Amino acid sequence: MAKRSNGEGTIYKRSDGRWCGACYIKETGGSFKRKYVYAKTQKEVKEKLKKLEGYTEPTEDAKLTLENWMYKWLEVYKKDTLKRTTYENYLLNIQTHIGGSEIGKTELHKIDTDILQKFYVSKLRGTDRKKALSNRTVEYIHTLIGGALKQAYKNELIKKNYNEFTVLPKKEEKEIMPLNLKEIEKILKAAEDTPMYTLIILGIFTGMRKGEILGLQWKYVDLDNKSIYVKQNLCRVNIEKPIGRKKTELILMTPKTKKSIRKIPISDEVVQVLKQYKNEQNKHKEEYKNIYKDNDIVFAKDDGTFQDPRELLHQFHRILEKAGVRKCRFHDLRHTFASLLLQAGETPKIIQELLGHSSITTTMDVYTHVAEKGKIGAIQKLNNLLENEINHGC
Repeated sequence: MAKRSNGEGTIYKRSDGRWCGACYIKETGGSFKRKYVYAKTQKEVKEKLKKLEGYTEPTEDAKLTLENWMYKWLEVYKKDTLKRTTYENYLLNIQTHIGGSEIGKTELHKIDTDILQKFYVSKLRGTDRKKALSNRTVEYIHTLIGGALKQAYKNELIKKNYNEFTVLPKKEEKEIMPLNLKEIEKILKAAEDTPMYTLIILGIFTGMRKGEILGLQWKYVDLDNKSIYVKQNLCRVNIEKPIGRKKTELILMTPKTKKSIRKIPISDEVVQVLKQYKNEQNKHKEEYKNIYKDNDIVFAKDDGTFQDPRELLHQFHRILEKAGVRKCRFHDLRHTFASLLLQAGETPKIIQELLGHSSITTTMDVYTHVAEKGKIGAIQKLNNLLENEINHGC
C-alpha cells in the first residue's frame, strides 16, 4: 500500500489490479465524507485525487436536473418580476427546448462549458429528428440558461456560470422592409373605403406597435392638442385551463419598458382622419347600443370587443394584395415611419423617443441601412459645399 502525505489520502493497488485512492471531502454543513476514486494506474489515481481537492458534496438543489432547476428559477426568482406575457414566453421556451432533452436531464453540478456548447451547436445545426433553429432562437435559449445558471452560481450550487464561456454565432441582421412613398400611396388607396384605413394611417404616421394601436383607448387620444399617449398594449395571454386544453384571452397590459410609455404628436391630417373615424364609430355605437360593449377602444370589433391581432394581419395582407404591393408585415409600417424620419434628417434621439425604444443603440442597430444612406448624403453635401466655394472663389 502506498501512502500519500498527511491530509492527501491513501492510494493502494487492489487485488483485481486496479488502483484505488481515498480521501476526505467536505460536505454541505461542514462534516467530512470519505470518497474513493479508481483507475488503471497510480498516476491516474493521483490526478483524480488532485481534482477532488476542495471538492464539496453537491447539495440537493445542485443535484436537480437543469430542467427542474430552470422551472424552480422561473417560479421562485423570476415570476414576480416579469410581465405575464414574458413569463409565459420563458416557460414555453423551457418546455420546448430544455424539457426532456439530454442537457435538461443533466444534474446542475455536472453542467460545464463543453456540455452547453455541444447543446447550442446541435440546436443551430439541427438533428435527424429536429430541424435547425435560427441564431436568434438559440441566442434566446442561451439567455434563459444563462439567467438560471447565474442564479445557481449566486446560490453556490455551481462553481461557475459556465454559460458565460460558450460561443454563439454573431446576431442575425434583421431584414428591414420599409415601404416607399409609392407603395404607401397604393396601400392607402386600396384601404380607403375599409375599416383598415385609419388603422394603417396610424401605423405609418405614428410608428406605434400593433399591440399599442389595438390597445389604444379614446381617453388617450387628445385631438385638441394633437397628441396620442401610449400607456398600454393589447396582449394575448394564457388562462387557467383543464389539463390538455389550451385557452387564451386578450387583455390590456402596461408596456414592457418605461420608454414605451410615451407621447406622440400627430399631424392635422391624422387628427382629421381620427375625428371622422370617431364620428362613424359613435353612429355605429348608437345603432347597435343593445349589443355594443363599449370599452372605449378606438379600433374595436363591431360589437366593441377587442380586435384579434391575427385577424388584423389577415386584413392587412388582403389590402396589400389588392394594392399590388409586395407582402410585408404590419410591423414594417413602424419601420417605414422611422426610416422616413431618418431620411428627412431627423435625429436618432428624437426617433428613439417616438418609437419608445429603451436605448438609442436599439434604434441605430435596427436602422443602420438608413444611417448608411445618410452618411453618403452627408458626404455629398460636403462635396457640393466645397465645389461651390471653390467655383465661387475662382
